[in-house]
Amino acid sequence: MRMEASKKTTFVKGAAILAFAGLICKLIGVFFRIFAVRIVGEQGMFYYELVYPTYSWLLIISSSGIPTAISRMVAERAAIGNYDGARHVFRRSLLLLLLIGIVTSTLMFFGADFIGGTLLNGGAGAKYSMMALAPALLFVSLMCAYRGYLQGLQRMTGTSVSQLAQQVFKFAFGLLFAYILFRKYQDSEFCYAAGAAGLLLGVTVSEMLALVVMIVFYVRTRGQYPALIEDPDPKARVFGPMLAIAIPITLGASILPIANFLDSAMITRLLRGIGEPFTEEYAKLNYTALCTYVRSIINLPATLTVGISMSIVPAIAEARVREDRDGVQHLSLLSLKIAMAIGIPCAVGLSVLAGPIIKLLYSRITTEAFEIAVPLMRVAAFTVVFISLVQTATGALQGVGKHRLPMWFLLIGGLTKVAVNFIFIPIKEINILGAVFSNLACFGVAGILDTVALLRVTKAKLSVLDTFIKPALASALMGGAAWGVHYLLSGLALFNGSSWMRSAATILAIIAAVAVYIVFTVLFGMFTRDELAYIPGGRKLARFARR
Repeated sequence: MRMEASKKTTFVKGAAILAFAGLICKLIGVFFRIFAVRIVGEQGMFYYELVYPTYSWLLIISSSGIPTAISRMVAERAAIGNYDGARHVFRRSLLLLLLIGIVTSTLMFFGADFIGGTLLNGGAGAKYSMMALAPALLFVSLMCAYRGYLQGLQRMTGTSVSQLAQQVFKFAFGLLFAYILFRKYQDSEFCYAAGAAGLLLGVTVSEMLALVVMIVFYVRTRGQYPALIEDPDPKARVFGPMLAIAIPITLGASILPIANFLDSAMITRLLRGIGEPFTEEYAKLNYTALCTYVRSIINLPATLTVGISMSIVPAIAEARVREDRDGVQHLSLLSLKIAMAIGIPCAVGLSVLAGPIIKLLYSRITTEAFEIAVPLMRVAAFTVVFISLVQTATGALQGVGKHRLPMWFLLIGGLTKVAVNFIFIPIKEINILGAVFSNLACFGVAGILDTVALLRVTKAKLSVLDTFIKPALASALMGGAAWGVHYLLSGLALFNGSSWMRSAATILAIIAAVAVYIVFTVLFGMFTRDELAYIPGGRKLARFARR
C-alpha cells in the first residue's frame, strides 16, 4: 500500500528543519574559524585541529549509535501509541549515556598528556587543549538521550534549536576565552597553545548550555503524548535491544574518526619524510590549510544531507512497523534523489569557485596557505557527492534494520583511506593532495556499497537518469554559469578594487549559479510534481514547471 502523504511530508519537513539548522550551524562554525584564525593565528589553529579528531572519536561512542537506536525504538512504540514504552526507553538510555559520558570525559582529561603530548606529538599545547575539551563529552552524552527521544517522536525542532544554541555559545565564549588567554601569554610562545585551549574551553561551555536548551524542550513535550494503549511490557529489556542496534552503528561511525585521528598523527610525519621543502613548520601549514580552510568549507553542504539521514531513520522504521513496503521504497528513493540534487551541485560549485570562496570566507588567509588550499579544494569538493550518498543511504539502511552493513562498508572505506594516504602522500609531486585522494576513495567506496545494498534490501528501482545524470548535467551548466559570471565581474574595474567588491563578485556568481540550477532542475524534470509537493517551496516550483 502506498504510504500516506502526511508521513512522507513529516519526513521531508523534519529533514528540512535539521538541514536548515545544520547549514546555519556550519556557517556560524565557518565564521568562528575565521575569527579564531585572527585571534590565535595558524599556529594556534594547528593545536585546535590536532586535538579535535580525538574528541570526535570519543564522542562517537555516545553520539552515533545510541541516539539512532533511541530514535528507532521510540518511533516503533509511538507508531502504535505506546508512549509509556517510549518514555521507558528514554529513561534507561539516559542512565547509560550518563555512564558513557563520565567514562569518556575522564579518559580524555586524565589521558591528555599521553594522547596529546606523546601520541599526537603536540606537547603541552595539545595537552591543555584536550583537558579544556574533555568535560564536553559528558554534556553531549546526556544531550544525545534527549535528542534521540524527540527525534523518535519526529520532533526535530529541539535538536535544531540546541544545535544553533551550541554554535552561538561556542562562537561567543570560545572567541572570548581565546582572546583572554592569548593576550595573557602573548609575550611567550605558549600564547598559541593557550589561545587554542580557550577556543576549546568555549566548546565545553557551549555544550553545557545546549544541554540546558534540550532539557527545556523535553520538559515542554512531557504532557503532549498521553498513552493511547497500555504498555504491554512496562519492564521490558531496553539495554539489550538498544545495544544490538547501537553497537554496529557506533563501530561503523567510529571508523572515520579513527581514520581522522590517524590523519592527525601521520599526515605531518609523512610530509616531513618527503624532505625539502617540507620542514616541520611547512608540514604543519599544509595540514592546517587542509583542515581549517578546506575541510571546514567542504563540510558545509554535507550538513544539508545530515538532516535527511537523521529524519530517515524514524520515518522508515515507522513505515516498517506498519509493514508499508511501498512507503519504505518511496522514502528510500526520495531521500537519495534529494541528497544527490543537493550534493552534486554543491560539489561542482565549490570546485569551480574554489579560490574565490576561500577568499570570501577567509579574507586574511596568508598567500602561502591560500596557494596550498585552492588546488586541494578543487579536488576535495567532489567528496561532497559521496558524503551525501554515505549519510543518506546509511540512514535508510539503519531504518530498515540493516545496521551492520554500513559499518562494514565504512570499514572498507576507512582502510582504503589509510592505504591511499601511505601510498600517495610520500610522493613529492602529490604530497598533501594525497590526503584529499584518500577521503575521496574512502567515501566513494562506502557510498557506492551503501547505495547498492539499500536498493537490494528494499528492492526499490532507482532511476539513474533522475537521481544522478540530470543533477550532474544541471550542475555542469550551473558551474559554467558560475565561472562565467565571476570571470566577467572580476574583469570589471568596479569589482576588482577592494576586497569587499571582490567578495560581491563571488556572491553574485553564487546567486547566479543557484538560479541557473533551479531553472534546469525544473526544465529537466528532476522531480515529479508529486515529489515537489513534499519539498519545502516545491509547490511554487511545481506551478512554475506547469507554466
